[in-house]
Amino acid sequence: MTEQTQSDDVKKIPAQSAAPAEETLTDSRPAAAPSQDDVPEPVTADAAPAGAGPAEPAQTPSDGAATEPAGTPAETVGPAAADAAELTEPAELTEPAEAAEAVAEPVPAEATPAESVTPGPRKRLRDRRGLRAAVRWTAAVVVFAALGGAAAYAVTQPERTEIPGLETPDDGRWTYPALKLPKLPAGQPGAMDSDNPAGRHYADLRTLLLPVPAGAKRDTSFPDRGGWLPTADFVEIYPEDVRKKFRAALDDNTLRHIAARAWTMPDGTRTEIYLVQFATEPYTTRVRNELIVPAAFAQAAHPQTDTTWSDDDSAVPKGEMVSPYNEASPRGATHLRAAYITAGDTLAVVHMEKAGTQPAVPFHQTVVLQSQLLG
Repeated sequence: MTEQTQSDDVKKIPAQSAAPAEETLTDSRPAAAPSQDDVPEPVTADAAPAGAGPAEPAQTPSDGAATEPAGTPAETVGPAAADAAELTEPAELTEPAEAAEAVAEPVPAEATPAESVTPGPRKRLRDRRGLRAAVRWTAAVVVFAALGGAAAYAVTQPERTEIPGLETPDDGRWTYPALKLPKLPAGQPGAMDSDNPAGRHYADLRTLLLPVPAGAKRDTSFPDRGGWLPTADFVEIYPEDVRKKFRAALDDNTLRHIAARAWTMPDGTRTEIYLVQFATEPYTTRVRNELIVPAAFAQAAHPQTDTTWSDDDSAVPKGEMVSPYNEASPRGATHLRAAYITAGDTLAVVHMEKAGTQPAVPFHQTVVLQSQLLG
């Protein structure tokens, strides 16, 4: 009798594998066989006395493993189901039918927590994408800045005539060497400085002569830097009937010396430059007025004022005065252009002749450069 009772009690204990695993799975993978750990041990005669009612189910572990069907994969159970399993203390095992219904019932979509829909790693992915975009834009700006700086540097290096589209049209200008002013004695002002009312040029006047342009043939009969030009040679550029008068005017107005240079260009244009120095600026002004009135040269008895000069007057240093002349037609075999430059104690004369017609550009260029050396 005792043995029969024990056998009946054992039969009344529901097995944990009573609910088929295939009915509760959401995927098509076969259910795993229940392990020996999931099957409770049979109740012995010592644990259940004879005549007692159905034995109490064995207490499940605290991790809630007894409430899950055997063989159910962990990934098929949502967060809501896991929370429910932790909050509920299964005091007794439910009937097999009720356990199957509880497991088979799907979790409602609205019960899913919000954080399970938008996991954290997605935000971090967007942050990384924004960082990569910022790095790409920064790199692009740096590259374009470097390329722009390199292009600007490349454009400023070569001559304008070497850059396509930026070539300077040939307007007839001559190519002069780079101009360099001589060093003044220590403590001495420039000729046009306000603290030099006499307008004295303290530098050697021969160092202020405009250099010979490229391609020109220098006239070695002129002293250049090797000496001073005699007064008789200078007055030969004027008509013969006034030479004696002009020479006397030079001597009476404290003439100191005359520096001179001359050259001839390949096109036949002959240029002569004279720097006539006096004691102070007032003497220079007086001699200029005597030579200009009346204005006359040996090759042009009646030259006229050059009306095209006004565009170049702004390049002349402040304090200097330029009086340009152009031989009017009808002309003889040669065309004369000449200019007087008053700069402090020095009166400069630029004298240019050419057979046929002489262009104005090289003449204006030569006058401007010589005035800048004197200023």
